[in-house]
Amino acid sequence: MVFTSAFDVKNPTVQLNETEQKISQLLKDFSNDYNSQNDGEKLELRITGGWVRDKLLGDESNDLDIAINKLTGEEFGENLRQFLIDNFDTYQISPKNVHKIDKNPAKSKHLETATTKLYGLDVDFVNLRSEEYTEDSRIPIIKYGTPQEDALRRDATLNALFYNIQKDQVEDLTERGLEDLRDGVLRTPLKPLKTFLDDPLRVLRLIRFASRFGFSIEEETFNAMKEESIKAALIHKISRERVGVEIEKTLQGKNPVYGLELINELKLMRSIFNFGPFEDVICGGNDKSQVDSIFGEVEKQASNSIAVVKNFQSETKLDSVFNNVIQDKELKMLFWLSIILRPWRNTKVHVKKPIFATEIIIKEGVKLSKLDADVVTKLVSTSEEYQSVVNQLPGFKRSTIGVLLKQYGENLNLSIMFNFFDELIKTNDTESTISKYESFYHVILKENLQDSYKLKPIVDGKTLIKKLNTKPGPWMSKITEEIMVWQLDNPEKSQEDCISFVASILEQQK
Repeated sequence: MVFTSAFDVKNPTVQLNETEQKISQLLKDFSNDYNSQNDGEKLELRITGGWVRDKLLGDESNDLDIAINKLTGEEFGENLRQFLIDNFDTYQISPKNVHKIDKNPAKSKHLETATTKLYGLDVDFVNLRSEEYTEDSRIPIIKYGTPQEDALRRDATLNALFYNIQKDQVEDLTERGLEDLRDGVLRTPLKPLKTFLDDPLRVLRLIRFASRFGFSIEEETFNAMKEESIKAALIHKISRERVGVEIEKTLQGKNPVYGLELINELKLMRSIFNFGPFEDVICGGNDKSQVDSIFGEVEKQASNSIAVVKNFQSETKLDSVFNNVIQDKELKMLFWLSIILRPWRNTKVHVKKPIFATEIIIKEGVKLSKLDADVVTKLVSTSEEYQSVVNQLPGFKRSTIGVLLKQYGENLNLSIMFNFFDELIKTNDTESTISKYESFYHVILKENLQDSYKLKPIVDGKTLIKKLNTKPGPWMSKITEEIMVWQLDNPEKSQEDCISFVASILEQQK
């Protein structure tokens, strides 16, 4: 059980910072002004979701979503704009900052929203709502709802807490959210299986929150996440873009190891790291048994890598390298993607042409960038070459190491960390692996090869043509490669030395 915060469940309080106090007072004044001029149901404003959770945990949050119990987003925006015009001297906020966002179900904006910037913070206003799902779509039928209906539609009880601005009061309308937040437990407000079938993305959101906060997942909720129907729904009912957003946040978050542990324990690897829209084409046009076998290897690889990385506690001369990767969100994500997808290292699949499987999984399966796909594909596809150099280090020239590292660009640290742990996972020999990679890193620094990717030919093509009195042609491309190798092996030599070197090559080719 994780005890996350010392707030009083029976009398929870939220400490507003100076900016939040200003926003709260402005919205109270606006609501009071509106209610004094209009009959019927009183306008009530509630801050919803992550902000309430984070504030109770003692964290700051810039994510201000405010639910309104009456008026459309457009009507609310118009009234707020007029209030700001009438009271500009008091609040000093331009009414031009208030905008309406139209309904757009494809982007999960099912009701129009008013958005504004108040005292430097972006604030969204949306109606309280209820949701009704169909069997084959994640996009629900949205209706205006009550505060309780709005709370019950959310992914977890601890994300369903409200802060009533007029009352300065935390509201727990699921009646479990405060206890679950105190205890560090993720639980769905309604029956979990239906909750996840309605919107399977909630499975990935709960995994993300668990890894971010170190929370556990309640048993019934966890068991529902294992259901085969959920795995299928994640593949067929959710856009790969939405899957990618959650996975990116998880792998870039505080504890990606825990997130991956949950994904693997729930047997969700294939539901996430698949070929996206090309799944049927690839499985139909390639050896399906081989594809299935490698997906199985990915699960084993994830399990082994998680165990090795979690248990690795040795102090090494590589700590600065590892910290560089771990402390950079993007590099940390690329490391874990590379480790998990390593079983695909030598595999190309046929779509229109042969292409590395890792490239399709990253670009189409989780919809990350082409750059991300290129980095991961390069790391996993060259791992055997890389580790061969490390394991036979004394026998290699400076140029061999320089040419090897050049292909990873500025991702030297990532290449070292990935190959270090990849080898450690395979051999389980901590002492030997540390020794080899410390020696490798020492050579890189000693030979000043850490920036080898920046190396340019010491002599350009025009100079060669002029000095050697020759004509341009296909020979120049090959010569450029040889110049780079020569430069790496002869860092102290001059431009004239290089020209003499090229002249000797051309003489031999006559």
